[in-house]
Amino acid sequence: MVRRWLSGGTEMKVRTVFLLMVMLFPAPLAAADAEPGRTLLVHVKTCLDGGNDHTRLIPQVIAGALKKGYKVVLLFDAEGVLSLKMGRWFGGHSTPLDRVDITRKEQQHLAGLLGTTPESIPDIYGSLLHFFKGRGVAVFVNRQALRLRGIDDDHFDHAAEAVGEERIVELLAGAGMYVSY
Repeated sequence: MVRRWLSGGTEMKVRTVFLLMVMLFPAPLAAADAEPGRTLLVHVKTCLDGGNDHTRLIPQVIAGALKKGYKVVLLFDAEGVLSLKMGRWFGGHSTPLDRVDITRKEQQHLAGLLGTTPESIPDIYGSLLHFFKGRGVAVFVNRQALRLRGIDDDHFDHAAEAVGEERIVELLAGAGMYVSY
């Protein structure tokens, strides 16, 4: 009897909404199943050094994502490229990350997240970047941001691959999740 009271247009809308719900209902379930294969993009826009809490927070986020099975992409951009700059006043072959120690407590925390021993975690953040890269983390740096900061191709940590704007757009568009520091 209810159909008699509804106009044909209204009945059509109800059917359309019902069909859309039936077709879209499995989509959240499929997304939940695909979650371990999703990509987390960690966008580093501030310089990571001893005076910055982000230096300690970012590796914890990366380790947590790796533990959950996510693919992690690390992108250094803007002022964040200074984290990878090699040298000091007299040259040198270290970055600001190489000059920040990881405390024993932090090593234990990271080891717990990664399911490994604290002894396997490096004792400086510069080495941790290479450690993460060995664990499948893709590391990139904005080539234009390097140039704007006066960092040439020979004076940054090549654990990160220098990329242009088009590749950055691909990384941003392909990320299922995004976090910025």
